[in-house]
Amino acid sequence: MSARDSVMNSQSALVSAIYGHSSDQIFDTNGLTVYQNSLAANADRALAISFPTIQQLVGEQGFSHLSNAFLHDFPLIRGDWGEWGREFPAWLEANEQLQDYPYFSDCAQLDWCCHVSERATDETLDVESLGLLADGHAYQLKLRCSSSVKLVTSAYPIVDIWNAHHLYEGEAQTAEHALALAAQNLAQQAAQNALVWRPQWKAQVRAISTAEILWYHLLQQGESIGAALDELHDSDFSFESWLPDALSQGIVCGIDNIDNSSL
Repeated sequence: MSARDSVMNSQSALVSAIYGHSSDQIFDTNGLTVYQNSLAANADRALAISFPTIQQLVGEQGFSHLSNAFLHDFPLIRGDWGEWGREFPAWLEANEQLQDYPYFSDCAQLDWCCHVSERATDETLDVESLGLLADGHAYQLKLRCSSSVKLVTSAYPIVDIWNAHHLYEGEAQTAEHALALAAQNLAQQAAQNALVWRPQWKAQVRAISTAEILWYHLLQQGESIGAALDELHDSDFSFESWLPDALSQGIVCGIDNIDNSSL
């Protein structure tokens, strides 16, 4: 065995021991504990940044327990804690201890979408491409959505729950009302679709109709404006009302000609 292979094997054994995947007693117990405590603390902080709603729902102590268990099942492979946690929503859904809280998974998915949206590449409006609307045919044009746009469909009032835990810091009366609304809609099993986007530096969340989330899905699939509108012809969706807001909010960043290259 070469010296390089020996070093790599030692590093692999150390990582395995730190994550608790090995019972070998080849490392100093005290030193190993220091590594493990540091790893757990970093994981807890990273996961709390990515999933703040879940942390508030279960409390700091409960969240630390979840983060430690998740870290054991999904150890950090890459060096960026910001990319760690993608599997957390599905992991919560499969967690038998949380079966009485089935909405946790969708709340976590919404948190993750906000986290990813805030890490997305900055984009500016391609003003020149808007001229295609005047000259082009709707079936030959498609809208270019910002990469910060994310969608979540849920059987639970995830937007109300998110609002109750994020929008009203320092406003006790408003926060109390938001929590009451979320609790009421949760009891009534009110479903909500969530739109996530980032107009500036902070991700925004709002509830959207079934028709509107279908519209966004069609746009993200590359459908033309005309074909997407045909899919929504029986709904009350208004392209004329939607477009100005989508442009001003940074949801749409340009228009492409399907037959030719993007402008």
